[in-house]
Formats: sequence, structure tokens, C-alpha cells
Amino acid sequence: MPSPRTRAKTKRRRIRVKAARRPARSDLLIVECDAHRLAADSLNLGSVFARLVTSLFPDKKVAIVRTSSEQELGKDLAEVLKAHGRFRSIVMVGHSNETGLALTGDGLRSWEAVGYWLRIFEPEFCFLAACKAGKSVAVGNLFKAIPTLKQIYASPAVLYKTQTSGLGLLIMLLLQQGRIHDDQSEIARVLSYALHGGQIYRWKRRETGPGEELKARLLDSVAALLDHGPWDLLEAIFPARPSPGANLRREPEVHFESSRTGPRSRSY
Repeated sequence: MPSPRTRAKTKRRRIRVKAARRPARSDLLIVECDAHRLAADSLNLGSVFARLVTSLFPDKKVAIVRTSSEQELGKDLAEVLKAHGRFRSIVMVGHSNETGLALTGDGLRSWEAVGYWLRIFEPEFCFLAACKAGKSVAVGNLFKAIPTLKQIYASPAVLYKTQTSGLGLLIMLLLQQGRIHDDQSEIARVLSYALHGGQIYRWKRRETGPGEELKARLLDSVAALLDHGPWDLLEAIFPARPSPGANLRREPEVHFESSRTGPRSRSY
């Protein structure tokens, strides 16, 4: 009869073999939360980004889910899981605040609840195109609900449509290289703020754990101090001369913020 040590080694070997046989993760899942509302607000950027990614990276496995009701959400996610399996990274596009996300048309759901919906895909990276999703309480609850999650990229402030390009660049780097180098992450996030005023935080799991509460709250405060709304640096440096008779009325900037009751929010 094998010794206890031999049986333990055999068990560990079987676990490793079973893990090795699991299919590789698909590359990117894009979720447009409450898709009808995003389309009405001209914020359905997930659909546009999905087309861009598939054209630039035809070999990558990309899927998109457009949510409607919570009743349909479970069915939609199950179909994607069956067709594509796990995903290495997830992009969420939707109206939100630091307490929750308008995951469907049924209203705001806490970030922890959102994480429980997504944990079946075992993602390592999460990109949140949503207002105040980069606040420490939001990312902390998301990490709590998704054990496999390693990094979250999100804005700790109100996120405007023009400020999402920084997130797009980071996602492209991940798809191209398989990782985001620290120096690339810093450059992309500094450029985002310099060009458009978009703040993007990168959170790692350990940064929201025990003993990190004071630092996390400090980062929240820094975000509030740096939040001056959107701007266009290139336009400020090289102002465009309007053509005669052009309509000079500025179109309202649209952002992704939502309250608990979920009214449509527009700036200016």
C-alpha cells in the first residue's frame, strides 16, 4: 500500500494534469451594460471597440454581450461561456458610481454583485469604462468577488466619452503583447490625463487588501483634487478656425455616471 507521502504526490500530479488539460482562455469579453440606454446616450463604445479589435487582431477570440434585463443576463452569459469558455480580460461599459453599476436596465447593482456575475469567466484583467469605478471601495468589492482577478483599470472620477481612449490603448497593448509593462501603463495613463483629463488608475489585488486602507483612501482624495472635467490639449494648442456659417454651438459632453435611481446624466 502506498505511503501517505506517495498518495499526496499522486494527488497533486493528478490536479496538475487536470489543470493542464483546461482549454486556454479566450482573449476579450466586452459587456455593454443596459445596451439600449448606452445607445441612446451615444455611449455604446463596446460595439465600436469590438469591431476595431477583430479587424486589428483577427486571431484573437473576442465576444460581446449587450445586456437588457437581469432575467436575460444569465442566459446570455451562459451562452458565451459555452461558446468561448473563460476569458483573460473583460471590458465593462456602463453607467455607474462608486457603489455600483447599472448592469442591466433593472437598475444599479453593487460592484460585488457585478463580480459574482463575472466570476464564472475567471478573468485576470478588468477594464471599466464607467464613472468612479476606479474608487477604492468599487475595486475592492470587485476583487473580493472574483478570486482570479489580478488587475483593474478604471477611472476614480467621472469618465467622459472623450477620455476612454486611454483604456483602449491599454487593452490593445495587452492583446498585442500578452501583458502590460509597468512603464507602458504609466505612460498611457499620464497621456490620458494630459490630453483629455481622463484619470485611469491601475489597481492590483494586494493594493486593496488589509493594511492598505489608508493609502487607498488617499488615492481617492488625490483623484478628487485632479478632477477638472474633460479638455482637449491639442485643441487648446492648435485651435481650429471655424468655417464661415459653421454652427458654433458646443455639443454636450456625455459621461458614464449614474445615481442609485439611474437617471440619464449629461454634463454641461
